[in-house]
Amino acid sequence: MKKLLLIISIITTAFEAHAQKVWTLDECVDYAMEHNVTILQSVVSQNSSEYQYKMAKNAWLPTVSAEASQSLGFGQSPSANGIYVQNNSASTSFGVSLGMPLFNGLNLYYQTKSSNLGLQASKKDVEAAKYDLRLLIMAYYMQVVYNKELKAIAEKQLALTEEQHAKTQQLFELGKVAEANVYESAAQVATAKSSLVQADNTLMLSILDIVQALELESVDGFDVVSPESFGDMQSQLLPSEETTYNFALRHQPKMEAANLRLEKAYSDVKTRKSAWYPSLSFYAGYSTGYYNYFSSGYVNEPFADQLNNNGRTQLGLRLSIPIFNAMQTKYSVSMSKLSIENQELAINTAQKELKKEIQQAFYNAVASEQKYKAAEETYNAAEVAYRFSNESYDAGKATLLELNESKNRLFKSESEMLQAKYEYIYRVKVLEFYNQ
Repeated sequence: MKKLLLIISIITTAFEAHAQKVWTLDECVDYAMEHNVTILQSVVSQNSSEYQYKMAKNAWLPTVSAEASQSLGFGQSPSANGIYVQNNSASTSFGVSLGMPLFNGLNLYYQTKSSNLGLQASKKDVEAAKYDLRLLIMAYYMQVVYNKELKAIAEKQLALTEEQHAKTQQLFELGKVAEANVYESAAQVATAKSSLVQADNTLMLSILDIVQALELESVDGFDVVSPESFGDMQSQLLPSEETTYNFALRHQPKMEAANLRLEKAYSDVKTRKSAWYPSLSFYAGYSTGYYNYFSSGYVNEPFADQLNNNGRTQLGLRLSIPIFNAMQTKYSVSMSKLSIENQELAINTAQKELKKEIQQAFYNAVASEQKYKAAEETYNAAEVAYRFSNESYDAGKATLLELNESKNRLFKSESEMLQAKYEYIYRVKVLEFYNQ
């Protein structure tokens, strides 16, 4: 019985530890990288590009093939020496051949180079997808942390309101306040309870957002670390807009991918142009066969002897010189050049979008810092005002309405300060990403 209870206790403890797992921001990001469908799709695309590169690279290798055939001939039939004879026959042939390109206008070289550039661009696409997902997860994470603090504020507001209601009840019993104040404070308690329910619902919805982004099956037991893990909110020296843009222009994965695709487009043009040049290849082969004639009086040599005697080896070079191919190469090259123009326009558009993103990120970070400082000052002032209002109410120098207004201003300013705080953290993190 004791062993059974011990086992149940261990299982229960393990389940509760799993059910109450608290996630850090890094854990959320790492988990999303491994399970997010968009990331997995981009990895599949990268793997496809890698196979294309391997195919292009291995095109330099020789090709070897074997063949066998069986045929029946009626009337004129070929003999082992290649002469047709008037005889019905059956023939069996075997062969093996080898072919290897020696020169094809550098087609294989540029094709391999293009495939490699495509592979490198695909890798940058994966990095860019991870970058976007990291920002998304961070935004969801910050929202959860913010909503957790809003719920904590709502709980504090409810506790304070209930304490205020109890105090008002005592003052009424002592005859120091009217009965209407008791009903008013009771209404304030009901409002505080409603605010707490709303805050809890908002928190659950924000948890649902990040859980869905993480591809988790359920929100049960999901929680994030406490806000204290972010440290203090000292002003940070933000990098300049121009410095950030120049750095991102060279190191942002999406910009690197765009530049690689432009380089690939130039290589594709050279690949198409190679069709104008002669190609030279080496070939080798061995073949043999067995011939059986059906006419009476004709003596067929044994199968093994024929295979041994009819063997033939070939070695040679094959030169192909393009003369006219219905203008296919010309138009293929022209289309490749259009791809270069299109990619240059895509890079120009990406640069403009990047500059716009960085400008917004920079000024949002500056504005959010100022907003946070102002909100913090407002909260400090509201806190002092509430303390004086509470003391005045206890002394009978302030009404319940004045006390409630002061309390509401305090909690509103605290909510605004928290919103500004996490907006500032997020904006700074976004700007940091452009400088990584």
